[in-house]
Amino acid sequence: MKKFIIKTLFFTVPFFLLYTFNFLMYKNNDGDLARIGYFYSNPSPKELQINKYSLKRKYVSVSDLNLNTNNNFEVLNIGDSYSEQDSLSYLNFLVHQNVSVLHYNRTSSVDNNIQQLIDLTNGNFFESNKVNYVVLQCGERMFIKRTMDLQFNKVTNIDSLIKLQKIKKFVNEDNKIDFFSDAMFKIPLTNLEYLFKDKPIYSDTYKVESNKNDLFTNNPNSILFFRDDIDYLYLNNVKENIDKANFEINKINSILNKKNIKLILMIPPDKYSLYYKFIKNKNGYTKPQFFNYFNQLKKDYIYIDSYSSLSKAIENGKDVYYYDDTHWSPLGAKIVANELKLLIK
Repeated sequence: MKKFIIKTLFFTVPFFLLYTFNFLMYKNNDGDLARIGYFYSNPSPKELQINKYSLKRKYVSVSDLNLNTNNNFEVLNIGDSYSEQDSLSYLNFLVHQNVSVLHYNRTSSVDNNIQQLIDLTNGNFFESNKVNYVVLQCGERMFIKRTMDLQFNKVTNIDSLIKLQKIKKFVNEDNKIDFFSDAMFKIPLTNLEYLFKDKPIYSDTYKVESNKNDLFTNNPNSILFFRDDIDYLYLNNVKENIDKANFEINKINSILNKKNIKLILMIPPDKYSLYYKFIKNKNGYTKPQFFNYFNQLKKDYIYIDSYSSLSKAIENGKDVYYYDDTHWSPLGAKIVANELKLLIK
C-alpha cells in the first residue's frame, strides 16, 4: 500500500505543483491579449489605466429602455466591443459632455451591427425613438466582412426587441483554469515558446519587439496584437472590397437621411494597424493598407478619422490603447468622444 501511495504521489504531485504555479502566476482578469496569450508576466495591465478614472455611467442602453414609450436622444450608438466599455466608453465620455446617448448594446443585437442598423431602419424603431444622429461604430478588423453580404430588405420591429430584452443575456467569457484541462499544460508551454517565437502555437496573441519603449505605462519593449488583425488583411487590404464597403455605407446613409437622421461612421483601428510603424522587425509582417484606401473615398455620410487622431495622440503620449488588450484605453475613448462632440455640437 505504501509503495502504491508513493507511486501515485510521483505522478500526481507534479500536476498539483503545475496547477498551483499556473493559479498564482496566470491572471485571468488581465486584458484579452494577455489572457488568450496565457501570459505569466504582464508589465502593463489595463487596470493601471482603469484605476485612474471614476466616472458614473450615464448613457442609456436599449436593453434597459422602456420601448413601449416615446423617447428622444441626440445620438443612437450601434457598435461592437469598442462600444462595450461601460463607464469608460466613448459613449459615457460623450454623455458627460451633455450629449444624450442611447446605446444599442450587445444584449439586444446580432453579431453584425451594420446589418442590425439596416434592420432597425426598415422597422418602426425610429418612429418612437427619435434621434438626430446614428453613430455606427465598427472595428477595422470586421468592417469589410460585415459589409460583404448585407441584406437591405430585412426588418427588426420594436416587438421583437422587447422579446429580446426578456430572453437574451450577454455572457462574459469564463477564463478560469480547471485542473483537468489542457490549459494547465498550454500555459507554461506557451510562455516558454514566447522566448523564441512571436506567436506560440497555442496562443492567439502576437508579441513583437517595439522600436519605441514609451508607448505604454512601465515602458514595455514589446507590442501585443490579436491574430485576427493579420488574418483579415486578405480582405482589408483589397481596394475593391473597401470601395464596395463605402458604397454600402453611403446606401445606409441615404435611407437614414429620409428619416432626417445623420449617419456618423467611426472605424476604430486594429491595434496592429495603429502600432505597425512601431514594430522593430517588420519582416514577415504585411503593411496594413485599409485606412490609406478608405480615407481617400468620397463619403456622403459623416466620417470620423479616428486612425489619424489616435496616431497623433500616440506621438504625444502613451496608453492610447491598452498594452494587454485589443481595445483603446480610456484616453483613446476620450479622444474620439471629443471628436464626436465637436461634430454634433
